[in-house]
Amino acid sequence: MVNSPRYFIRILRIFILALTFFIMTVFFLLGKCSAAELKVTMLDVGQGDCFLISAPDGENILIDTGDASARDKLLQQLETFNVERIDKLILTHPHADHIANAYYLVFPTPVGEVYDNGQISSSIYYKRYLKACKEQNIPRYTLRDGDYFFLADGAYLFSSRSQDFKNINDSSLVLRLVYGDFSMLFTGDISQNIERELFQNYTLNSTVLKAAHHGSKTSNSIDFVKAVNPKYVFISAGLNNKFGHPHKESLENFLMAGVNPKNIFCTAFNGYVTITTDGSTVNVLPQYHNIWIYNYLGHRLLSRTLYEG
Repeated sequence: MVNSPRYFIRILRIFILALTFFIMTVFFLLGKCSAAELKVTMLDVGQGDCFLISAPDGENILIDTGDASARDKLLQQLETFNVERIDKLILTHPHADHIANAYYLVFPTPVGEVYDNGQISSSIYYKRYLKACKEQNIPRYTLRDGDYFFLADGAYLFSSRSQDFKNINDSSLVLRLVYGDFSMLFTGDISQNIERELFQNYTLNSTVLKAAHHGSKTSNSIDFVKAVNPKYVFISAGLNNKFGHPHKESLENFLMAGVNPKNIFCTAFNGYVTITTDGSTVNVLPQYHNIWIYNYLGHRLLSRTLYEG
Protein backbone atom coordinates (compact mmCIF):
# COMPACT_ATOMS: atom_id res chain seq x y z
CA MET A 1 0.00 0.00 0.00
CA VAL A 2 1.12 3.54 -0.71
CA ASN A 3 0.70 4.68 2.88
CA SER A 4 2.41 1.67 4.47
CA PRO A 5 5.14 2.19 7.11
CA ARG A 6 7.80 0.77 4.77
CA TYR A 7 6.92 3.35 2.14
CA PHE A 8 7.31 6.23 4.58
CA ILE A 9 10.60 4.80 5.91
CA ARG A 10 11.90 4.55 2.35
CA ILE A 11 10.88 8.15 1.61
CA LEU A 12 12.54 9.29 4.87
CA ARG A 13 15.77 7.51 3.96
CA ILE A 14 15.82 9.11 0.51
CA PHE A 15 15.18 12.49 2.08
CA ILE A 16 18.00 12.01 4.62
CA LEU A 17 20.41 10.86 1.90
CA ALA A 18 19.49 13.84 -0.28
CA LEU A 19 19.86 16.23 2.66
CA THR A 20 23.23 14.71 3.57
CA PHE A 21 24.44 15.04 -0.02
CA PHE A 22 23.28 18.65 -0.11
CA ILE A 23 25.04 19.52 3.16
CA MET A 24 28.28 17.83 2.04
CA THR A 25 28.13 19.70 -1.27
CA VAL A 26 27.64 23.01 0.51
CA PHE A 27 30.56 22.35 2.87
CA PHE A 28 32.74 21.31 -0.07
CA LEU A 29 31.93 24.49 -1.96
CA LEU A 30 32.48 26.60 1.15
CA GLY A 31 35.80 24.87 1.65
CA LYS A 32 36.78 25.64 -1.91
CA CYS A 33 35.72 29.25 -1.51
CA SER A 34 37.39 29.63 1.89
CA ALA A 35 40.80 29.18 0.30
CA ALA A 36 40.87 32.89 -0.39
CA GLU A 37 43.90 34.43 -1.99
CA LEU A 38 46.58 36.42 -0.25
CA LYS A 39 48.66 38.78 -2.37
CA VAL A 40 52.02 40.39 -1.72
CA THR A 41 53.32 43.02 -4.10
CA MET A 42 56.85 44.37 -4.09
CA LEU A 43 56.14 47.89 -5.31
CA ASP A 44 58.68 49.59 -7.56
CA VAL A 45 59.91 52.56 -5.51
CA GLY A 46 63.44 52.79 -6.89
CA GLN A 47 66.17 52.67 -4.27
CA GLY A 48 63.89 51.92 -1.34
CA ASP A 49 61.45 49.39 0.11
CA CYS A 50 57.67 49.20 -0.08
CA PHE A 51 55.56 46.05 0.10
CA LEU A 52 51.79 45.77 -0.12
CA ILE A 53 50.08 42.80 1.56
CA SER A 54 46.46 42.26 0.53
CA ALA A 55 44.97 39.85 3.08
CA PRO A 56 42.20 37.36 2.18
CA ASP A 57 39.53 39.58 3.76
CA GLY A 58 40.65 42.65 1.82
CA GLU A 59 42.74 44.19 4.58
CA ASN A 60 45.73 46.15 3.25
CA ILE A 61 49.06 46.18 5.07
CA LEU A 62 51.88 48.36 3.77
CA ILE A 63 55.45 47.67 4.89
CA ASP A 64 57.63 50.78 4.39
CA THR A 65 56.95 53.60 1.94
CA GLY A 66 60.05 54.13 -0.23
CA ASP A 67 62.09 57.32 -0.63
CA ALA A 68 60.67 60.78 -1.32
CA SER A 69 61.91 60.64 -4.92
CA ALA A 70 59.50 57.75 -5.57
CA ARG A 71 56.42 59.49 -4.16
CA ASP A 72 54.55 59.79 -7.45
CA LYS A 73 55.37 56.22 -8.48
CA LEU A 74 54.15 54.92 -5.13
CA LEU A 75 50.84 56.76 -5.29
CA GLN A 76 50.30 55.66 -8.90
CA GLN A 77 50.91 52.01 -8.03
CA LEU A 78 48.59 52.12 -5.03
CA GLU A 79 45.95 53.45 -7.41
CA THR A 80 46.77 50.68 -9.90
CA PHE A 81 46.12 48.09 -7.18
CA ASN A 82 42.92 49.84 -6.07
CA VAL A 83 44.20 50.63 -2.59
CA GLU A 84 41.74 53.10 -1.10
CA ARG A 85 42.65 52.40 2.53
CA ILE A 86 45.73 51.19 4.39
CA ASP A 87 44.63 49.27 7.45
CA LYS A 88 48.13 48.84 8.87
CA LEU A 89 51.24 50.82 7.97
CA ILE A 90 54.44 49.21 9.25
CA LEU A 91 57.74 51.11 9.15
CA THR A 92 60.74 48.85 9.67
CA HIS A 93 63.20 51.62 10.62
CA PRO A 94 63.45 55.41 10.24
CA HIS A 95 65.73 55.73 7.21
CA ALA A 96 64.43 57.93 4.38
CA ASP A 97 64.26 55.14 1.79
CA HIS A 98 61.78 53.33 4.05
CA ILE A 99 59.88 56.10 5.83
CA ALA A 100 59.98 59.24 3.67
CA ASN A 101 56.52 58.87 2.09
CA ALA A 102 54.65 58.02 5.29
CA TYR A 103 53.65 61.66 5.72
CA TYR A 104 52.34 61.90 2.16
CA LEU A 105 50.40 58.64 2.41
CA VAL A 106 48.60 59.47 5.63
CA PHE A 107 46.80 62.55 4.32
CA PRO A 108 45.35 61.36 0.98
CA THR A 109 44.84 57.73 2.09
CA PRO A 110 42.90 56.65 5.19
CA VAL A 111 45.26 54.76 7.52
CA GLY A 112 43.93 52.62 10.37
CA GLU A 113 47.03 52.02 12.49
CA VAL A 114 50.76 52.70 12.30
CA TYR A 115 53.53 50.53 13.70
CA ASP A 116 57.28 51.20 13.92
CA ASN A 117 60.30 49.87 15.79
CA GLY A 118 60.26 52.57 18.45
CA GLN A 119 63.50 54.16 17.34
CA ILE A 120 63.59 57.96 17.54
CA SER A 121 65.13 59.89 14.64
CA SER A 122 66.00 63.53 14.10
CA SER A 123 65.24 63.33 10.36
CA ILE A 124 62.62 65.60 8.82
CA TYR A 125 60.78 62.58 7.43
CA TYR A 126 60.44 61.01 10.87
CA LYS A 127 59.17 64.30 12.35
CA ARG A 128 56.66 64.70 9.52
CA TYR A 129 55.46 61.13 10.05
CA LEU A 130 54.81 61.78 13.75
CA LYS A 131 53.07 65.03 12.90
CA ALA A 132 50.79 63.33 10.38
CA CYS A 133 49.80 60.61 12.88
CA LYS A 134 48.98 63.25 15.48
CA GLU A 135 47.00 65.49 13.14
CA GLN A 136 45.04 62.58 11.67
CA ASN A 137 44.50 60.89 15.09
CA ILE A 138 46.07 57.66 13.84
CA PRO A 139 46.96 55.17 16.61
CA ARG A 140 50.71 54.52 16.66
CA TYR A 141 52.31 51.48 18.25
CA THR A 142 55.79 50.05 18.75
CA LEU A 143 56.37 46.50 17.54
CA ARG A 144 58.57 44.42 19.79
CA ASP A 145 60.31 41.10 19.51
CA GLY A 146 57.74 38.31 19.39
CA ASP A 147 54.68 40.40 18.50
CA TYR A 148 52.04 38.91 16.19
CA PHE A 149 49.45 40.22 13.75
CA PHE A 150 46.62 37.80 13.06
CA LEU A 151 45.09 38.28 9.63
CA ALA A 152 42.13 36.63 7.91
CA ASP A 153 41.89 32.87 7.18
CA GLY A 154 44.72 31.92 9.53
CA ALA A 155 47.35 34.21 8.01
CA TYR A 156 49.64 36.01 10.43
CA LEU A 157 52.70 38.24 10.68
CA PHE A 158 55.41 37.58 13.26
CA SER A 159 57.77 40.35 14.34
CA SER A 160 61.34 40.17 15.60
CA ARG A 161 63.69 43.03 16.33
CA SER A 162 67.20 43.53 17.59
CA GLN A 163 67.44 45.27 20.95
CA ASP A 164 70.52 47.22 19.82
CA PHE A 165 69.64 50.65 18.46
CA LYS A 166 73.24 51.74 17.85
CA ASN A 167 72.93 50.75 14.21
CA ILE A 168 69.71 51.97 12.59
CA ASN A 169 69.75 49.29 9.88
CA ASP A 170 70.24 46.52 12.42
CA SER A 171 67.26 47.76 14.43
CA SER A 172 64.99 47.01 11.46
CA LEU A 173 61.82 45.11 12.19
CA VAL A 174 61.97 41.64 10.68
CA LEU A 175 58.57 40.23 9.75
CA ARG A 176 57.56 36.72 8.72
CA LEU A 177 54.23 36.36 6.91
CA VAL A 178 52.60 32.93 7.08
CA TYR A 179 49.52 31.69 5.21
CA GLY A 180 49.03 27.95 5.11
CA ASP A 181 52.14 26.41 3.54
CA PHE A 182 53.27 29.78 2.21
CA SER A 183 55.63 32.12 4.06
CA MET A 184 57.63 35.25 3.30
CA LEU A 185 60.45 36.83 5.28
CA PHE A 186 60.76 40.64 5.28
CA THR A 187 64.23 41.63 6.46
CA GLY A 188 64.45 45.42 6.35
CA ASP A 189 68.09 46.49 6.15
CA ILE A 190 69.63 44.10 8.70
CA SER A 191 73.30 43.14 8.39
CA GLN A 192 74.92 39.73 8.64
CA ASN A 193 75.33 40.19 12.42
CA ILE A 194 71.56 40.27 12.92
CA GLU A 195 71.07 37.53 10.33
CA ARG A 196 73.27 35.32 12.49
CA GLU A 197 71.13 36.07 15.56
CA LEU A 198 68.01 35.23 13.62
CA PHE A 199 69.01 31.85 12.23
CA GLN A 200 70.42 30.85 15.61
CA ASN A 201 67.17 31.68 17.43
CA TYR A 202 64.27 31.39 14.98
CA THR A 203 62.79 29.13 12.34
CA LEU A 204 63.30 31.14 9.16
CA ASN A 205 62.37 28.67 6.42
CA SER A 206 60.27 30.69 3.97
CA THR A 207 58.90 30.44 0.45
CA VAL A 208 60.06 33.99 -0.33
CA LEU A 209 63.00 35.98 0.99
CA LYS A 210 62.95 39.75 0.75
CA ALA A 211 66.68 40.32 0.24
CA ALA A 212 68.08 42.30 3.15
CA HIS A 213 69.33 45.86 2.55
CA HIS A 214 68.43 45.92 -1.15
CA GLY A 215 70.67 42.94 -1.88
CA SER A 216 73.79 44.33 -0.21
CA LYS A 217 76.87 42.16 0.30
CA THR A 218 76.94 43.25 3.95
CA SER A 219 73.74 41.20 4.30
CA ASN A 220 72.39 38.00 2.73
CA SER A 221 75.14 35.70 3.99
CA ILE A 222 75.19 32.21 2.54
CA ASP A 223 74.37 30.67 5.95
CA PHE A 224 71.38 32.97 6.34
CA VAL A 225 70.05 32.27 2.86
CA LYS A 226 70.44 28.53 3.41
CA ALA A 227 68.55 28.84 6.71
CA VAL A 228 65.68 30.61 4.94
CA ASN A 229 65.87 28.16 2.01
CA PRO A 230 63.68 30.33 -0.25
CA LYS A 231 62.18 29.31 -3.56
CA TYR A 232 61.90 32.98 -4.56
CA VAL A 233 63.99 36.06 -3.78
CA PHE A 234 62.62 39.60 -4.08
CA ILE A 235 65.06 42.52 -4.28
CA SER A 236 63.95 46.14 -4.09
CA ALA A 237 66.64 48.35 -5.66
CA GLY A 238 66.84 51.24 -8.08
CA LEU A 239 68.25 50.92 -11.56
CA ASN A 240 71.92 52.00 -11.69
CA ASN A 241 71.80 53.16 -8.07
CA LYS A 242 74.93 54.71 -6.55
CA PHE A 243 75.37 51.83 -4.07
CA GLY A 244 75.64 49.15 -6.75
CA HIS A 245 72.73 47.18 -5.27
CA PRO A 246 72.12 44.35 -5.63
CA HIS A 247 75.72 43.28 -5.04
CA LYS A 248 76.97 40.35 -7.03
CA GLU A 249 78.19 38.56 -3.90
CA SER A 250 74.62 38.37 -2.60
CA LEU A 251 73.28 37.15 -5.93
CA GLU A 252 75.86 34.40 -5.97
CA ASN A 253 74.80 33.39 -2.46
CA PHE A 254 71.20 33.07 -3.61
CA LEU A 255 72.24 30.88 -6.51
CA MET A 256 74.58 28.73 -4.43
CA ALA A 257 71.76 28.23 -1.91
CA GLY A 258 69.72 26.67 -4.73
CA VAL A 259 67.45 29.51 -5.87
CA ASN A 260 66.54 29.23 -9.55
CA PRO A 261 67.77 32.32 -11.47
CA LYS A 262 64.30 32.82 -12.97
CA ASN A 263 62.91 33.08 -9.42
CA ILE A 264 65.09 36.05 -8.45
CA PHE A 265 63.18 39.29 -9.04
CA CYS A 266 64.46 42.86 -8.75
CA THR A 267 62.41 46.04 -9.15
CA ALA A 268 65.23 47.58 -11.20
CA PHE A 269 64.63 45.01 -13.94
CA ASN A 270 61.19 43.52 -13.26
CA GLY A 271 59.23 46.54 -12.02
CA TYR A 272 56.62 45.72 -9.39
CA VAL A 273 56.17 42.02 -8.67
CA THR A 274 53.04 40.35 -7.26
CA ILE A 275 52.94 36.93 -5.63
CA THR A 276 49.51 35.33 -5.15
CA THR A 277 48.80 32.28 -3.00
CA ASP A 278 45.88 30.35 -1.56
CA GLY A 279 48.20 28.95 1.10
CA SER A 280 49.20 26.06 -1.12
CA THR A 281 49.84 27.06 -4.71
CA VAL A 282 51.94 30.11 -5.58
CA ASN A 283 51.90 32.33 -8.65
CA VAL A 284 54.39 35.14 -9.30
CA LEU A 285 53.65 37.87 -11.83
CA PRO A 286 56.27 40.57 -12.50
CA GLN A 287 55.43 43.79 -14.30
CA TYR A 288 58.25 42.98 -16.75
CA HIS A 289 59.35 39.43 -17.51
CA ASN A 290 63.12 39.59 -17.51
CA ILE A 291 65.67 36.98 -16.43
CA TRP A 292 68.36 39.57 -15.88
CA ILE A 293 70.76 37.83 -13.55
CA TYR A 294 73.00 36.16 -16.17
CA ASN A 295 73.96 39.43 -17.80
CA TYR A 296 74.29 41.12 -14.42
CA LEU A 297 76.75 38.55 -13.08
CA GLY A 298 78.70 37.86 -16.27
CA HIS A 299 81.61 35.49 -15.73
CA ARG A 300 81.61 35.82 -11.93
CA LEU A 301 79.07 33.06 -11.36
CA LEU A 302 81.06 30.41 -13.22
CA SER A 303 84.41 31.38 -11.69
CA ARG A 304 83.14 31.51 -8.11
CA THR A 305 81.09 28.33 -8.46
CA LEU A 306 84.14 26.46 -9.70
CA TYR A 307 86.25 27.95 -6.92
CA GLU A 308 83.72 27.07 -4.22
CA GLY A 309 83.44 23.56 -5.62
